[in-house]
Amino acid sequence: MLEALKKKSFKSSMIGSVILILIGIFIIIGIFPDTIATVNGYEIFEDLEPDEIRNQLVQIDVTANFGCYMEEYSENTSTHRRTTTDLYYVIWTGNDNATDFRYMSIKVPVKYENQMEEIAENTYNEVRSTPLHLVGKIHKLSNDEYDYFEEYFSEAGWSAADIDDGTLPYYIDVTGTSAVNSNAVFYIFMCLLGIFFVGFGIYRIVKASKGGYMKKFRKAYEDAGYSESSIESDLASATSYNKKGTIKIGRLCTYYDLNSIVPKAIANNKILWAYQNTTTHRTNGIKTGVTYSVVIFVDGEKSGYTIGVPNEATAQEMLKKMNEMFPWVVVGYSDDLRKLFNKDRAHFLELRYNKVSHVAVEPGFEDINKP
Repeated sequence: MLEALKKKSFKSSMIGSVILILIGIFIIIGIFPDTIATVNGYEIFEDLEPDEIRNQLVQIDVTANFGCYMEEYSENTSTHRRTTTDLYYVIWTGNDNATDFRYMSIKVPVKYENQMEEIAENTYNEVRSTPLHLVGKIHKLSNDEYDYFEEYFSEAGWSAADIDDGTLPYYIDVTGTSAVNSNAVFYIFMCLLGIFFVGFGIYRIVKASKGGYMKKFRKAYEDAGYSESSIESDLASATSYNKKGTIKIGRLCTYYDLNSIVPKAIANNKILWAYQNTTTHRTNGIKTGVTYSVVIFVDGEKSGYTIGVPNEATAQEMLKKMNEMFPWVVVGYSDDLRKLFNKDRAHFLELRYNKVSHVAVEPGFEDINKP
C-alpha cells in the first residue's frame, strides 16, 4: 500500500511538473532572444538591410516619415466613446545614404503624434527634422493591418508589383524612448522566471521519484511509534469514506488526500477533538453552495487538520466511527467546547483524552494499537 501511495504521489506530481517545465521552456524560447538583445543592446534600425529585418529589438532615430495611415483606439463599452491609443506611420529603412531601402511601418503611442506629424510635414517640405529617438520591437503586420498599409500605397498609384518590391510587411512597435527603462528589466525577469519554472519542475520530479512528498506521511506514523508494516496492514483494512478511496479511517491512523502529491496521515492516538464544519458560500448575498469538512485537532499542535468531504452524511459517518472507535476523542462541536479548548486545554484533556487508554475499540483488534 505504501509503495502504491508513493507511485500515486509521483504520478500526481508529474502532471504539474511537466506543465511547469513546458511553460518555462515556452517563456525562455519566446523571451530569450529579447533578453540577450536588452543585455547586449538594441540593434540600430538604420543599419539593418531590408533582408535582415525580421523580429528584432531596435532603436531608431526618426528623421522622416510619410504620414499616418491607420490608428488604433480603445472603446468605452458604456458610452461607446473611442479614444485613440496608437498611430501607424510610414517610414523607410536604412540611413540617408542607403541605396537599397524599403517602406514599412512604425506604430507609436498617441503621445508622439505631434512630433511625428511635425516630422511628416518636414519630410514633404524636404526639411530635416530633429531626430526622435524611439525603441521597440519589430513585428509582422497582421492581415487587417497590411490591408490598410497596402491601401495607402495603392491610393498613391502604386501597382501590386510595386508594393511587393518596394515595401516590407513589418512594423516597429514602439515601447518608449529608453531601451533599459522600457524593456530590459521585464525581459530579464521573464527569462529568469522561465528558468525557475523549468528548474522547479525538474526538482519536483526528482523529489517525487525519491518519495520526498511522503516524508510528512511517514513522520506522522513514526512519531506515534508505528512501524511501516503495521501501517501497511492498517491501510489495507481501513474504512473508505469516498468513492476514490482518498479518505480512510483505520485503527491506527486517519488517512486523507491519498491520491494527491502529498498524502496525509493523522495518528488516531493523538486526536483530541473532531467535529463537522459547514461553510455556506454566498455571492452578492445569494447562496451559491455549501461545503463540508471534518476538523481534527491533535495533541501538541495548535492548528487543526481539515479534511474536505463530499457531503454532510459522509462527515457524520466519519464522526460516528471516531466516536465509537476512539473513546479518548471528543466528538462534536459546541461554543462551550471551543471556549474550553482555547482557554483551558488541561480541563479539555480531562473530558476524555486523559481518562481512557488510547486503544481502538473494535472486536478482535484490542491490541492492534501496540507498536
